[in-house]
Amino acid sequence: MADREGFPLCDACAERQGDRREFSPGLGNDCFVCRGLTSRFPEIERSVVRRAKGYQFKTFSIGVIVPKGIQEREDQLRSDLKIRGKEPIKSQLGRGISDFVKAQTRRKVDRLHPDITILVDLDREAILVTAKSLFVYGRYTKPPGVSQRRELCERCRGRGCGECQSGYRKGVSVEGILEDRLGKILHSAKAKFTWLGSEDPESTVFPPGRPFIAEVKDPRRREVPSRMTARTGMGAMKVGELKVLRGKPTAIPSFTFTTRVFIKPEGPIGALPRGLAKAVKNAPIQFRNNKGKTVYKRVYSLKIQKRGQSLVAEIRLDGGLPVKRLVSGGSVSLSLSELCGTPLNCQRFDILRVWESGKFEF
Repeated sequence: MADREGFPLCDACAERQGDRREFSPGLGNDCFVCRGLTSRFPEIERSVVRRAKGYQFKTFSIGVIVPKGIQEREDQLRSDLKIRGKEPIKSQLGRGISDFVKAQTRRKVDRLHPDITILVDLDREAILVTAKSLFVYGRYTKPPGVSQRRELCERCRGRGCGECQSGYRKGVSVEGILEDRLGKILHSAKAKFTWLGSEDPESTVFPPGRPFIAEVKDPRRREVPSRMTARTGMGAMKVGELKVLRGKPTAIPSFTFTTRVFIKPEGPIGALPRGLAKAVKNAPIQFRNNKGKTVYKRVYSLKIQKRGQSLVAEIRLDGGLPVKRLVSGGSVSLSLSELCGTPLNCQRFDILRVWESGKFEF
């Protein structure tokens, strides 16, 4: 058996091996295992708390990377002396930091789903804090002239160039406004959006608005206001019913919506066919989606009237049924063009209301 006198240890490292009285004292850099690291524990703990206080959180977890060689030296010591020891230095440090952060912030440890994860990288002398994504629900209204999504720059296709600076074409969008406003509120630089349906840039979206979910990445704050308003240059965009969801949705509700459609016939149009609303109500509407799959949706109500040589229709229908193709008949059957017996073109459509069917699943 190797001589324990040949392994000088500091008090903390000796205590981890069993009985510290059996080892010769090794202060600071003289400690065979830590080379003075344990003397820095209080300083490291205070640094972690300072970084953590830059975030709003209720739960946290700690990860530790120890400098190269420390774990190997402790393993060598235990192998040579044929001792099991109590815990490795990495566990001791992680537990000590966790206890200190709990005491200083009055927050709880959660190793599975923490609000923030703190990585103490002592090999690189860095403390990295990562916040769990926040999922925010809301509804937006918008004036005509504001697109829902940002469009990629045609020159760089999203990489960023001297012309666009951001990877996106210049222009006002709901996505751009929401990412900017939520980013400032939650101290985040990135958000990813899921929309319950879409509309044209020239569409008006009326209250209570179209639902959306924003996955806000690495937020420093975790609370949102219930509503906000943004100026667009074309009118106000309003966001309401804002709330933080309890987690990442695994399924989102289906939805129906009511739209007002402004229709232009390609030629003169006479009287509308009788029974038009009845013919389309609850009839299966067949079309091919963007993936080439045949999909069936329904129209639940239709009110249509002539205005001079134009038509205005108010339709309630399933989410995912393309409004313009429902009017013109482009790979859609039944269509209004088909039922009216004349080619029709959708000039514009507005979103009057969106209804969610069901609940979020997590």
